[in-house]
Amino acid sequence: MKGIIVYDSWTGNTKKIAEAIAAETRFDIVGIGGVSTDLRHYDILVLGSPNIRTNPSGEILKFMDKALLPDRVALFMTFGMPFWGWVSSLLCLNKMGKLLSKKGACCQAKFMCPGYHVKFKTYKERPGDKEINRARQFARKLNSI
Repeated sequence: MKGIIVYDSWTGNTKKIAEAIAAETRFDIVGIGGVSTDLRHYDILVLGSPNIRTNPSGEILKFMDKALLPDRVALFMTFGMPFWGWVSSLLCLNKMGKLLSKKGACCQAKFMCPGYHVKFKTYKERPGDKEINRARQFARKLNSI
């Protein structure tokens, strides 16, 4: 399967998860600043963002609006707020899935994990080994979709 991972990372958390997924899947990987908007030649897009108050980053939103997508997508997100981060990330991933489905892409899988929050100093040392291993498990599932 030919896939691409597109991510936005403000503090490095989302990038770490993107790299773990790429290492497991061997998909192409590109930060949001260098990605083409025509991805129809891929079998799957794996799209990652930090959670910004129940929304993906502005750059990811712009990309989702303009991009020509493959039929299948998978989503991942990092967050830094305890408790609310889990809830708001789930809400955000669902929003992203709905936006992408309106463009004809079917969301195949979702993943989220905590990452260090620079301002509030929560989740120090994360994403760590536990989160990286979970991201790799998520990636193995992508290879079988």
